[in-house]
Amino acid sequence: MSDLWEVFAFRYALDRSRRALQCFLGGSGGDGAMPVAYHIFILRGPGGVVVMDTGADRERCARYAKADIRGIDEALSALGTSAAEVGTVIQTHLHWDHAGQPGAFPAARFHIQQRELAYVNGPAMQHAVLRAGYEPADIAAATALLHAGRLVLHAGEVSLAPGLTLHHVGGHTDGLQIARVRTRRGWMCLATDAVAHRANLERRVPFPVLFHVGDALDAFDRASTLADAPELVIPGHDPWVVDGHAPAAPGSEGWLARLD
Repeated sequence: MSDLWEVFAFRYALDRSRRALQCFLGGSGGDGAMPVAYHIFILRGPGGVVVMDTGADRERCARYAKADIRGIDEALSALGTSAAEVGTVIQTHLHWDHAGQPGAFPAARFHIQQRELAYVNGPAMQHAVLRAGYEPADIAAATALLHAGRLVLHAGEVSLAPGLTLHHVGGHTDGLQIARVRTRRGWMCLATDAVAHRANLERRVPFPVLFHVGDALDAFDRASTLADAPELVIPGHDPWVVDGHAPAAPGSEGWLARLD
């Protein structure tokens, strides 16, 4: 059996209002425009159809004033599949833009680092700056999945399927995890919020939403080590993720790209 995966990026929303100074710790980026894209990653391979993060629905994206909003069903349909066929969801962390639609995948088992669930239910949430990216409904939904036997808690590195591993890095949140995927282009790292934009990695300056600066800096090195080439480190919020790759299906230019 091949351990190669197809990897697709679905841009479900975009924030064109962001400035570079908002995207680097310490405001070091300057005042130029630096749009923030919001992605869900879809994988097809020896483990079936895997979704990495559930994103957020149209209502919530509109509430946060995002633009170019699309639904996950549109992306899955363009790839010839549906949410009912998704057997595995990798939950990188529980921020609103990554964990807002668990109900869209009724047949899936979810995988999260146990440190993330402990973090969002622990003393760190007493601090407004640390809880700002979370919504209580998403935390409650994760807890409900755990009690339903559909949330698997991991501690560090784990192999989900041939050619697909998860790796705890922390930094952005205490429980942030990233994925290493074997593709026809080589080993790819889906770095998600460990590397928000390529420029964060290139400058070695993290995105300013952080739990632990040192862990965030170490995560840059970990993501780079997991990929076979710099261009195979896939950021979580860089418009390049879609714009710099071929469309995945006819009519999907600008919102659904094939990365492998």
